[in-house]
This record gives sequence, C-alpha cells and structure tokens, in this order.
Amino acid sequence: MSFFTKLLMGTNRPESKPRSVYVKELIALRNIWNNKNYNDFGLERILRLTLHLLSFIMPGTLIRQFSGRKHLLYRKIVTEVYSVLKIVWLLLAFKLDLTTSTIALVISIILSFDTIIFLFSKIFLNDIHQQPISFKRTLMMTLINITEVMLCYAFIYSYIDDTNSVPGHLVFSTGHQLSDLQTIYFSFITSATIGYGDIAPEDPMVMKLVVSQIMLSLFFLVIVITTITNRLHDDTFYNKQKGTYR
Repeated sequence: MSFFTKLLMGTNRPESKPRSVYVKELIALRNIWNNKNYNDFGLERILRLTLHLLSFIMPGTLIRQFSGRKHLLYRKIVTEVYSVLKIVWLLLAFKLDLTTSTIALVISIILSFDTIIFLFSKIFLNDIHQQPISFKRTLMMTLINITEVMLCYAFIYSYIDDTNSVPGHLVFSTGHQLSDLQTIYFSFITSATIGYGDIAPEDPMVMKLVVSQIMLSLFFLVIVITTITNRLHDDTFYNKQKGTYR
C-alpha cells in the first residue's frame, strides 16, 4: 500500500483537513453576491451567479464533497478518476451499442454538462477558486475534459442518426447511417474546425449541435488552454520551486 500511495500521491502531502465543499460553495456564493473579491455587473454578474448556483446540483460537486473529507489529495485523485471514468462510460456506451438508449443519452449529457459548467467556472469564477495545485495538472485535466465533451457530442450524433425513423430523411450527407467511429471522427474534426467535407450534417438539429460544438471548442481550446499554458511555470502553494540547479 505504501508503494501505491507514494505512486499516486508522492511525498509532499498537505496535512490540513479540507473544508466541506458545500460550505465553501456557500461562502463563495455570498462573496459573489456582495462583490467581495471582484466587482462584476450586468450580464457578467448574471453569468457568474448562474454558474455558481448550477454547481450546487452538479454530480461532480457531490463527489468532491464525499471523497475528500480527510485529505485534500484524496479529493483531487478522486476527481481525476471521475473525469477518466466519464470517458470510459462514453466509450463503453459505444462499445455496448447504447446509441439508441435514451437513458444512456441523458446520463451522457448530464455528465458532460457537469464538465462544461466546471470549465466555464474556471474562467469566469477564477477569483473564488483556490489556486491550482499544479498548472500542468490543470492543463492535463482540461484536455481530458475536452475529450469527454467531444465524445459526448459524438454520442449525441450517433443517437440522432440511429434513432432516425423518417423515410427519406437524411441526418448526414453520406446517405447512410454512420458507424460509431465515423461519428467520433466527425465530432473531433468539428471541434478542430477542420471540416474536410466528407461528412456534413443534413438534419437541422444536428446543424445546431455542430454550431454549439464549434463555439464551445473555440472557447475551450483558444481561451482556456491558452490561459493555462501561459502559467505552466508559475509557482503554486503546493508545488513551489525548491531551488535552482546548474
């Protein structure tokens, strides 16, 4: 056990017991409402309050609440596992051919909505979140989260395509139902805004989804990742420079 503990948590482990997540969220909500740390107004203020209120009902908040009552790093590791398991869930949903299951679709959307709210909060609520343990870890987790969102869009495209029962109605320009690999491929090239043209949406609902995916991808890839990469070498409270080596 000591080997695996050191493998996952290292040796520099903060001993302070983390505060309850919901208590922290309530304090943060009060600070936003009273403009304690940041002076917002108008649409920005509405967005910040909405994002924070939504965090109370997100499954990720509940998981963080019950995973790190004794140790901060336990909470961080469980959060990482939760993020990876969301990707595993989507891959299993494709593997088990659940692309016609409404229940699987709802679960996937809820999990990805949780991720999207979290990523938006990292930008618009950065004044109430504590400093990251490591900006490199934050970049890694952001890439994992973006991958999950792209897989979720692929699952939605597959669901719409596989449940299409209107004779003569095309969901995609290929003229036939796409395979799971093709919808994943289409989702990833849509996020990259490449647009090879080999697969194009024909259904109005899919067109709207593509627009929303492109907007989210531009926001996450350009703004979020750029913001993080500019701070990769910044010191944090947990990972400070211990000296200069020659």
